[in-house]
Amino acid sequence: MKSLIDLDLKNPILLCSWQGWPDAAESATKSLEEIISQLEIIDTYKISSEEYYIYSDKRPHVSNPKPEKRKIDWPENKFSFVKTNQDNDLILFEGIEPDLYWKKYIKEFLSVVNFYNVNQVIMVGSLLDSVPHTREPRISVTATRSENNKILEGIKFLPPTYEGPAGITSAIGEKLDSKKISAISIWGHTPHYLQVTHNPILSAAIMREIDKMLNLNLNFDKISKKSEEFRSSLNLALEDHKEITKYVERLEESYDTEEMSKIDPEPKLIIKDLENFLKESRENQN
Repeated sequence: MKSLIDLDLKNPILLCSWQGWPDAAESATKSLEEIISQLEIIDTYKISSEEYYIYSDKRPHVSNPKPEKRKIDWPENKFSFVKTNQDNDLILFEGIEPDLYWKKYIKEFLSVVNFYNVNQVIMVGSLLDSVPHTREPRISVTATRSENNKILEGIKFLPPTYEGPAGITSAIGEKLDSKKISAISIWGHTPHYLQVTHNPILSAAIMREIDKMLNLNLNFDKISKKSEEFRSSLNLALEDHKEITKYVERLEESYDTEEMSKIDPEPKLIIKDLENFLKESRENQN
């Protein structure tokens, strides 16, 4: 693993996301992946994955890029560095929530923050929620040390209030707060009843929130096309599912009147809510 080198970055902002628990429907990591594809990377730095993962759970991926040539891709945690023509350069981090040695992992992560004198971190995540796919995606923003923060001008945000099982974003956020480093969290809310590997509609919404914060002038053509294809396929798939359609109508009413109460984003609680509704529907039919 190569060492960190001085890249003469201007007041760099660190933008990061993690695969795993804080990445429902891969909406957060895919948004960051698309952003990185549009930027000019000047250098990268990787955290070694060897001691942080259980490979029987997060298995490496084998491929055959050339005839008689095998390639193994291991779980990766990568920083990408970008020079901009604005006041802040960028560091973008694509990671995977670790299985083991969280405190050591966080120490390695923060070594990059310290080396490049990062004073602003933006963490991107997505969670399952009782929201309808027929409405604009819900994006929530929380922030710490927000006084005189120009990035948050014109953006609705709240201090963190979540209580429950902690993800890597919460653990890192606590350390950033102890170091008096400003942390912003962007969370996309994906409909819990959709069993999909990726929700591009939510990824596009997350990208727009990031673009608004950082003035990146992103191109949305590719993600918009994926979103339209996803929406069409989804509408077709749900046509004959009357119980789900009724459930979505119920969510629409709550969403539109803003009467939905806060719920724990733990999937098991949300799924229980759906199960109860379907049970009531069946009983009413009998």
